[in-house]
Amino acid sequence: MIARDEAESIGRCVAAVADLVDSVVVADTGSADETLMRAEEAGATVLVVPWTDDFAAVRNAALAACRADWVLSVDADEVASGDPEALRAVLGRTSAVALNVEIAEEGGVDPRGRDTHRAVKLFRPDLCRWRGRVHEEVVDLAGAPVASGPLPPSVLALRHSGYGDPAVFAAKVARNLRLARLTVEELGTDAARERRVAALLDLGRTQLAAGEREDGSATLRLVRQLAPAGTPAWLWATDFLAWDALRHQDVDLVWALVGELADHDAGQTHLRPLADRLLAL
Repeated sequence: MIARDEAESIGRCVAAVADLVDSVVVADTGSADETLMRAEEAGATVLVVPWTDDFAAVRNAALAACRADWVLSVDADEVASGDPEALRAVLGRTSAVALNVEIAEEGGVDPRGRDTHRAVKLFRPDLCRWRGRVHEEVVDLAGAPVASGPLPPSVLALRHSGYGDPAVFAAKVARNLRLARLTVEELGTDAARERRVAALLDLGRTQLAAGEREDGSATLRLVRQLAPAGTPAWLWATDFLAWDALRHQDVDLVWALVGELADHDAGQTHLRPLADRLLAL
């Protein structure tokens, strides 16, 4: 895990994974509070990694310090629960390179209106690494996103509390917006289309979260123009636009976007949550 000024939560986070893993590595990016001391007291090995406005760089530094067949990535505002024996059994027999884990939102929903979602949290460190200055993702050694299998919540699940405090959430969004803009500026317009689309997608979703609706919508519409219809980036851009329209009660736009998602077999990840929310109105 990586952390900065997480003294209030780091001990709880480390203690929760203690029975699930063989060791814990915490990469601290410059805490001014007691994060390092409390992480060490909880049994973690602590690295001090300079912050360079790049989440993937810090995560990869932590990854380099891990000596294991599998690595579990947990944020300091997440608490793990699960069955250690069942987890080891799954990892012993799976042929997957990565596994996605269910994450429940404590005391509310995430920016897309979900109370649970899934993310790649468990992966083979010899075959994977992190990529992305912000909204980083697990990729293979060639830089391609990894395919992942689902891990049952009874085996391992996480509870996230990062959206509970409005002030903390706003600060995270402001930081992410700065990093997303920096990424787009660095790439420029001559970058490979896939990388530019990914950077614009991150920027658009963060602009919406920051309340910059007009700019965010324009950025996501650009993603939909640059990415072929039905590809993951196009689907996510459509998804974020639909949830934003739903938050602003633009039901006609939501239905139009849901129709486009249906036309491209968006499935459980994108289509079902939106349709369920619309039918509940």
